[in-house]
This record gives sequence, C-alpha cells and structure tokens, in this order.
Amino acid sequence: PGIDLGVPLEVLQSQASWDHGAYEIAVRLSDATGIHLHASAFSRMWVDLNRAADHPNVVPENSYGAHVPGNTNLSPGDRAARIEVFHAPYWAAVRRDVAARLRDRGEVLHLSSHTFDPALEPKKRTFEVGVLYDTSHPYEAGHAERLLFALKRAGITARANEPYTGVGFAICTSFRKELGARYAGIQLETSHAVTQAPGGCARVADAVLPFLEALSG
Repeated sequence: PGIDLGVPLEVLQSQASWDHGAYEIAVRLSDATGIHLHASAFSRMWVDLNRAADHPNVVPENSYGAHVPGNTNLSPGDRAARIEVFHAPYWAAVRRDVAARLRDRGEVLHLSSHTFDPALEPKKRTFEVGVLYDTSHPYEAGHAERLLFALKRAGITARANEPYTGVGFAICTSFRKELGARYAGIQLETSHAVTQAPGGCARVADAVLPFLEALSG
C-alpha cells in the first residue's frame, strides 16, 4: 500500500516479505485453465493473507525472524481496520468462489501457490516442490497424491508435507474445517532455487497443468 513499515529494502525483497515466483506460477495455471485466481497485492508484513483474521501473526511484528517496526505497538483499532480493509475482502472472495464451486459441482479443489527459501534449512530443503495436505482427509489426500505423481513424472523432485506440514495455519486449513469432506485445500510450495532459475516457474506450472486438466476433463 505504499506505507513504510521501517523494514530495510533487502528484507522487503526476501522470504520475510513475499513468496518469490508464487504469483507467476499461479498466473500460468490460471491462464491455461481459466481457473479463478486470487492473489495478494502487498507484502505479508502488512497483512498475511495466509493467516486467519484472529491469528496473532496476521499483522506480524516479526516475519521469518525479521522485525517489522511499523507493526509494533499497533493499536487494536488500527489493527482491526487494516484487517477489515485488506484481509477480509480477500478471504470473502476466495470463500465465495470455493463455496460456489462446491455448491455447483459437489466438490472443489483449492490450490494455493507458495514458495520457500532453501537457504533457511539448506540440508533439508534440497527438493524442488512440496505438496502440503492433510493425510487424514481422504478426498484431499487423493488429489495430493495425484499431484505428487504428476510432478515426479515431469522430472521434478517433490515431497509430501515439506517444508511445512499440511495442517498448519493457512487459508486452506481454515476452509478445510469450514467446508468439509469434499473440499480439498492443497498448498504448492516451490523452492526459490526453481523460481529464480530461468524457466523455473514455467517448468512447475507445466508439470501441474496435466493434473488440473484431468480434473476438468
């Protein structure tokens, strides 16, 4: 929103502020399939759209270890106003599209594109893409397993529920509880080693596309 949160430029350009390449992957998939795309136009340091409105870090004082001075000592009123203006419309729009699809088709896949920094855990984060999902949710797990297969078939090193779990705080996990058994909320986590490489975002999108096309076919 053009507001200075007191964060250095190098931090604003890091994982603490945004997911490099996540939007590019999502746009490619949306353009190819016609699936509705919802995306943030601002840093997670302003408002984290992947956290529920009542999550303590939805307006973070710290993000990936980086201090956000502009969010320190924020009044409850200012915090609530920021959530109402920047967070609530996004969640309402995604909920509306997901619920409409669920109502019309009886089932829905919500694919959420994110990226991760391998440098944060270099010994563990050696894979290219993670697929996050709830292993105890049969409908969702079935989709996730097919997505993992599609990625691996395309030559991408993919892991289930890495570098994060599929049941942590996120918009997908919130909607999973809200919308039930025929909602699948899967998070696609792509490594910066891929998104920062020439053609990396296209490579991931091209691997995911056959999986999505099979769902609508």
